[in-house]
Amino acid sequence: MKLQRRKRRPAAQGKPVAIPLPLPTTFSSDLLTPEEERELLASFWDTKTDLVKGLIRSFPRLRSHRPPMEPWPMAQFIRDHCDGDARRVAGIRRIHDRYIHFKHRLASANIRLAAHVAKRFRHHALGYSDLLQEAVCGLMQAIDRFDVSHGTRLATYATWWIRQTLQIAVARQSHLVSLSPHHLQELGLLQQESEALAHGGKHLPSPQELASRTGSSLEHLTHLQTATRTPVSLNAVLDDDSDFKLTEAMPDNESQTLRDNSERQEALGFLMENLRPRERRVLDLRFGLTGHGTHSLRQIGHLLRISKERVRQIQNRALEKLRASAERVGWEPSLLLE
Repeated sequence: MKLQRRKRRPAAQGKPVAIPLPLPTTFSSDLLTPEEERELLASFWDTKTDLVKGLIRSFPRLRSHRPPMEPWPMAQFIRDHCDGDARRVAGIRRIHDRYIHFKHRLASANIRLAAHVAKRFRHHALGYSDLLQEAVCGLMQAIDRFDVSHGTRLATYATWWIRQTLQIAVARQSHLVSLSPHHLQELGLLQQESEALAHGGKHLPSPQELASRTGSSLEHLTHLQTATRTPVSLNAVLDDDSDFKLTEAMPDNESQTLRDNSERQEALGFLMENLRPRERRVLDLRFGLTGHGTHSLRQIGHLLRISKERVRQIQNRALEKLRASAERVGWEPSLLLE
């Protein structure tokens, strides 16, 4: 069975059909000449302006949110209101695609700049891939904020924003303690001064030397270095030739407390042998020495069938004897009944 091919209809004479070419999805990273960059930035600004006006014209409810004709407020307006519903309008979608096209072309032409600035932060804890992503975010923000009327190159303006974004990212993620970009700049200055002193004098600089060179106080320098100290795992091996771990070198505070309590009980029992039976009984009930709980003076008097005041006298006399005995043997009296 033969399939019949459909005949193509000839195009109408005198009416050529315009076929729109799709915008490229990948861009070259070749640098732009100053003339090409100015032309591209002008087209980007015109498209941004048309997109804002088109959104307001198509959606009258956005008139109350009309942004000032400045790069950054207009970019925020497009980001907040040019969503999927707005791009269903054919005119809005066409302008938005052109807007994204120009923006990505500018970013591709300056991607090498972002990578170059990101390399300067490789001595921090963040990986280079994370640094590159943050640098690209700073580049995209610079493109949104750039004003064509400045008369400067985009790369000059974008360098500051890329560096600022990287400083904030490093301050938030590279240390256990969150640092501000100002403190991060101080750390960079400290590292530069330390390397300069080490290479010049062939010795590691002291904290006093760094403080005098950077103009900061020694206390502030110590706090800054402590906050950025590299964390050490408790399972880290102290020596490469042995399996001795850091946890094995740490003191056992619980065992130390139990040992101190045992020694205190032993010392107290030794001293109380010099007391009379009633005095030992009063102290035992008053302070719970044998683990039966403490009692008030009135409760002890009721148990021993004596007055509350008499219990206080016996207690004070017994404590005086204990302090005197402790001083004779060279013990600290205040540690006996803590």
